[in-house]
Amino acid sequence: MPEENAVELVKTIFNLQFASATRPWLEIRDMLRVAGSDPQKELQANPVLLDQQERRQRVILAVRAVGVELEPLGSSNQAATILELITGMNKASNFPAVAQIQHTCLFIKPYSLPFHELLSLVKDRYLHSNPLVEAATDVGLSLDEQEGEILKHAQMGPMNAEQLRSQYLIWPREDIPDVFLFVALTYTRTREEPFAPESVDELLRSAGDWQERQLRAVLQALD
Repeated sequence: MPEENAVELVKTIFNLQFASATRPWLEIRDMLRVAGSDPQKELQANPVLLDQQERRQRVILAVRAVGVELEPLGSSNQAATILELITGMNKASNFPAVAQIQHTCLFIKPYSLPFHELLSLVKDRYLHSNPLVEAATDVGLSLDEQEGEILKHAQMGPMNAEQLRSQYLIWPREDIPDVFLFVALTYTRTREEPFAPESVDELLRSAGDWQERQLRAVLQALD
């Protein structure tokens, strides 16, 4: 049976999508319209990435969105960090109406099993046996649950360290276990509303509660 190793949060991703461009981008667009004598000119620009490697933190500034990516090494309060950053950016330049808020946590649960044995365990507990499933050398499960304006998305499957480092981490770590179950839990609310720190805080709390329950349910199925 699987070894009871601790679950680890390896990455947190937070995104605010806006109903319109943020004020700095709108001002740049208006300058371009004047400079180019084109009153219909629309702005297309790559996101601005602001990395703080010592804090393992990235902030993304896009035309209609802002995002935060955190890769914690300990048990710091990620929700508090996100709320502080987002609130501070809004004070610097008032956000337009919010169209969508999304919060994702990426977890790993190490197992002392070889990859092929963990793969077999996931197949056995989550999938109905058939020739296609039995022949698969890797599997990934994706589950959605829609509740009105809330979408809950769970993605899971066996993974190895190199895949996590190359596909998900900004700052790859050397202490990632060789074989683990990867679980990504995303909580999204789609609703147009004025930006309010209280609303972001409410979503972060609701997302955290659901992620904790969902992670427990995922792991219990493999016990």
